[in-house]
Amino acid sequence: MSSEVLFFSGAVAVLLAVAVLLGRVLAKRHRWRLPPLVGALAASVTVLTVITGPLGARSLAAVLAALLWGAVLLVTVLLVTRSHSRLAGVVGVVGGLIAIHAAMVAFVVVRFSATEAPREYALLWLPAALTGAVKKLGEPGSGADTPLWVRMSQDAGLLPMLVVLLSGFAVSYVARRGALVRAADIQV
Repeated sequence: MSSEVLFFSGAVAVLLAVAVLLGRVLAKRHRWRLPPLVGALAASVTVLTVITGPLGARSLAAVLAALLWGAVLLVTVLLVTRSHSRLAGVVGVVGGLIAIHAAMVAFVVVRFSATEAPREYALLWLPAALTGAVKKLGEPGSGADTPLWVRMSQDAGLLPMLVVLLSGFAVSYVARRGALVRAADIQV
């Protein structure tokens, strides 16, 4: 692995840990309702992604990706609230990963044609756009001068990082809030 990939992977891991920790800390202090929380997170992803990039087809892709991510994340946090503590962690991690990958897949499917971004490489699009860890995505060799993973990374902008961080925040907030509520019910 190159030093760039290690740097970006480390940065994602550190920022995700901070987002999870922030979610746990805020769960102790604030009680937010889930649909407005996820709606606000999805709106922030949409606004920040659209503002930081060029308008046009990219904006439509970002909006659709953020809406899909918000919907899957909402289902995930609702399942986490109804699960027991150990199962809630598993449901949260798996659901969060599905939400993150769904957002990236939706973005690339709307933004790039099937010849530019072969669909059988869909599960590799997130690591490619987020860290550059995957460079061979099956694009035709005689295509554009810029490799697909670079174009995806440039077009997606903040989208992959935002959905990773906000997914970690939302799932940890909901899981911690549920644990606090269960603990309060036991003590009463």
